[in-house]
Amino acid sequence: MAAASFTNMQLVKAWAKQAKADPQGTRGDVVRDLMGQMTNEKDDGDDAWYRRVYNNVTQRVKQLTQHPTKPIKFPTLQAGKKGARRTDAQMDELAAIFDEE
Repeated sequence: MAAASFTNMQLVKAWAKQAKADPQGTRGDVVRDLMGQMTNEKDDGDDAWYRRVYNNVTQRVKQLTQHPTKPIKFPTLQAGKKGARRTDAQMDELAAIFDEE
């Protein structure tokens, strides 16, 4: 069994910090914050480590928001580079495909 890379408490605090920041942070900012807190000897410039932590954050947020009895609602963060590429109009167009069928 793998050891947890960060705790739920660390994740929620880092997320809240970025949600309240001015300008508001992104999920990537949450990842970099957690990487700085982790007792790991990896370098912040390690792309593979960043991707692993980013994926762990995504999975943990999904788990916490889908908890069967007490789900947590995470505040929306600023869209990062990838998230900014999908406009509301594009999302409406994609959703309309399902409505047609």
